[in-house]
Amino acid sequence: MQKLYYSISEISKIVDEEQHILRYWEKQFNFIKPRKNRAGNRVYSEKDLKIIKSIKNLIRDEKLSLAGVKERLSTMNFDVEEIQVDSLFEEIPEIIVESVPEIEIASINESDTKSENKKLLLEVRTLLVELKDFMNN
Repeated sequence: MQKLYYSISEISKIVDEEQHILRYWEKQFNFIKPRKNRAGNRVYSEKDLKIIKSIKNLIRDEKLSLAGVKERLSTMNFDVEEIQVDSLFEEIPEIIVESVPEIEIASINESDTKSENKKLLLEVRTLLVELKDFMNN
């Protein structure tokens, strides 16, 4: 199974480049657009990974200058066939995201026969809160 997002250390290992090089390429090439998580760390998409692999190939193997790499990248197609998370966010009804703070779940009572359902609802609420936080960043 393919990951939706990679950390900078994972990308660094995959492409065998130092993290400071990846950050430099991010500044030089506006094609690389990692998001930042709540902790402020870069999270790279599959598309970012494909672009970084291409940049490495163009610089290291084809020996192109930064200008040459920018020109070549502008002609390349980096569409990722998998479902993109951004498109999933657009499909989430706004009312759900806006109403997350108002969702209240009664405290879980272990003797309650429906406690498993309450635990599941609590997990869903937690995920929705995290999703709302992520969307607002």
